[in-house]
Amino acid sequence: MEQELNDGYKKDYLKTIIIFTLVLIVALAFFYFLISKKLDNSNNSGAENDQPAFEETENVDTRYIVKDYNGKIGIYENDSLVYTLDTYIFTLPEKDKKLLSEGISVSSKEELYEILEEYY
Repeated sequence: MEQELNDGYKKDYLKTIIIFTLVLIVALAFFYFLISKKLDNSNNSGAENDQPAFEETENVDTRYIVKDYNGKIGIYENDSLVYTLDTYIFTLPEKDKKLLSEGISVSSKEELYEILEEYY
C-alpha cells in the first residue's frame, strides 16, 4: 500500500515538472516574440512615408545599450529607452549588477538578443 502511494506521488511530481517545463518554454517563446515585435516597432499607422524605428538594414550608427532603468533592465536605442524587461536587477549576481549599472553596449540586434537571453 505504501509503495503504491509513493509511486502515485512520483507520477504526480513528474507530471508537474513536465507541465512546468512546457509552460516555461511557451512563456519564453512568447517573450521572445514580444521583444522582437517591440524592437521592430512596426507602426501600422497607415502613413506610407513614416520611417520605421528599426529598418531591416541596420544603420552603422545604431547602438543599443542594456542598462539599469528604475531597478529593471532597460533597452536603449541610440540613447532613447525603447523597452524595459520585467527582470529586477537586484535578483542578479553582483557582476551582472555592475555591468548593467555601467551599461552594456552592442551594435546589432543579434548581439542584443544574445544579451537579453542571458537575463530572461
